[in-house]
Amino acid sequence: MHFSAAVLSASIMEDQQMHPIHPPQARIMRRWLIVCMVCVAAMVWIGGVTRLTESGLSIVKWDLVSGTLPPLSHEAWQAEFDAYKTSPEYMKKNTHFDLEAFKGIFWLEYFHRLLGRITGMVFLLPLIYFAARRALPAPFLKRMLAISVLVGAQGAVGWIMVASGLVDQPRVSPIKLALHLTLAFSVFASLLMTYFRYFSQQRLPARPWLRGGARALLAIFIVQLILGAIVAGTDAGYSYNTYPLMDGRFIPNGLSLLSPAWLNHLENITMIQFQHRIGALILVNAVLVYGWYVAHTLPEGRPWAWHMIFAVTLQFVLGVATLLSVMALPLASAHQVVALFLLASILRFVHLTRKV
Repeated sequence: MHFSAAVLSASIMEDQQMHPIHPPQARIMRRWLIVCMVCVAAMVWIGGVTRLTESGLSIVKWDLVSGTLPPLSHEAWQAEFDAYKTSPEYMKKNTHFDLEAFKGIFWLEYFHRLLGRITGMVFLLPLIYFAARRALPAPFLKRMLAISVLVGAQGAVGWIMVASGLVDQPRVSPIKLALHLTLAFSVFASLLMTYFRYFSQQRLPARPWLRGGARALLAIFIVQLILGAIVAGTDAGYSYNTYPLMDGRFIPNGLSLLSPAWLNHLENITMIQFQHRIGALILVNAVLVYGWYVAHTLPEGRPWAWHMIFAVTLQFVLGVATLLSVMALPLASAHQVVALFLLASILRFVHLTRKV
């Protein structure tokens, strides 16, 4: 988690000096960045659906090349199902599954992995082609190379995460899930900041509070993202399905049942959900204060301020609705995707307030 947050911060804080770009280069760069961002957003969406439907442990091995094709015969399907029967998830939760039920969870994880392969190719193949032809500015290609390495790390962590659920317990490590998700958001953030760097020259007045406030919002968002991933990894959202109270109290009992105390933040369902709720309130109020002040004092920043206020309001409403619905799939997946739009709106202010 510390590594991915550092990558995110580094991509934002590094030197933003502009480089001259010719129109044909600009079109290529824009399209490539947009396609990459769409792929990452799709990965976040289907990854969330895979997690919510508990399909992520259906494929118990990682074959980078041969795994590209799904089973094409009854024998191949039976072999996949037999492999799944050796997993803790089947032996402890899904012994009632037949082959047809297995196919239902297999396809989601298969498409998740297939999209991961496609995303990697979208990054890598153009990078090799443009580098060989020297068709784009070297600084841009270097940035895309660094982001491609981050994409590879995100895929590797994804398999490490899945492998953690194939040992004893039929669930992945919440910490590894948090790292996997944070890396995905880091990739998206790095792409978006690259896009802003080359294709957006709008600036807000150089005021320290503007710049510091935007970076504070980003830091709060990163913490809340990690807390949300831990909620997902521990299935904490299936408990205390009321709001704003938990078991009739704003501050519930049982926040410090485990010893040592730090373990409560990772394994105590009550503490895990409570800290995510508090993080949401902190983030919402911070965004509302910052956005409202920008909207009423800087006319040039008003549209982006209202965009950020709308994004955080929608994210909060979806979060509460997801909780009250006991993790309804459409609401929960929308909650995860809207987090990307909230991140984008915060990063817009990080860019608008940066030092030139």
